[in-house]
Amino acid sequence: YTLTLAEMVFELLYPFTTGIAINGLLAGHWSSLAPLVLIWLAHTGVGVFRQMYDTRIFTGIYATLATEVALEQHRQGASTSLVVARSGLSRKVVDFFERDVPTIINAFTNFAGSVAMMFVYDWLIGVYCVILLIPVVVLNRAYARKSRELIQELNDQLEREVEILAGQDGPSIQAHYRLLAKWQTRLSNAEALNWGMIELWTIGLTVAVLIRGASLPGMRAGDIFAVVAYLWNL
Repeated sequence: YTLTLAEMVFELLYPFTTGIAINGLLAGHWSSLAPLVLIWLAHTGVGVFRQMYDTRIFTGIYATLATEVALEQHRQGASTSLVVARSGLSRKVVDFFERDVPTIINAFTNFAGSVAMMFVYDWLIGVYCVILLIPVVVLNRAYARKSRELIQELNDQLEREVEILAGQDGPSIQAHYRLLAKWQTRLSNAEALNWGMIELWTIGLTVAVLIRGASLPGMRAGDIFAVVAYLWNL
């Protein structure tokens, strides 16, 4: 996670150093490329090591966790169907720590860092970005409640999968997969609607930021690029 955070910091510096490079090149200074190249090289080195390292770590965690879950379920007298389903869910637990936690770190770093950099370029643009947080929080809280309900239904159905398949009853198997399709479709619909609503707010913010940035005296091409890039990160 420390390596992941370091990568996020490098990514946060890309718009800033690219803006420096653009302004410098327009002024005829080739040396302005140096900060961008150095940040990129450092990020590449850390990224290669982190990807190799975390695969080794998390596959080991999964092997241990899945074994313990399966043995514990057998000791508790759980059916084969439940043992298979819960061993599979242990993979999702590990996936959360391997993929979702870095995504959370990325989201927090991008948000906090991008807003801070927006204030560096212009205080009002920074205020616009903070205001965006209000509808995003409201929409995501509603989406989280809905998705928890749907995921519970989906996982309950998955726990019955081995038992249903072992019964070799055509109508039951068909009904099972139709239910899985139903919960997955509803999850996808909820996610798409949440994304679409947030995008509408983002369009408005982008327009406001571009108008404000273009109207500021002394705002150079590289600065405008950096502001837009931080807005995309946000």
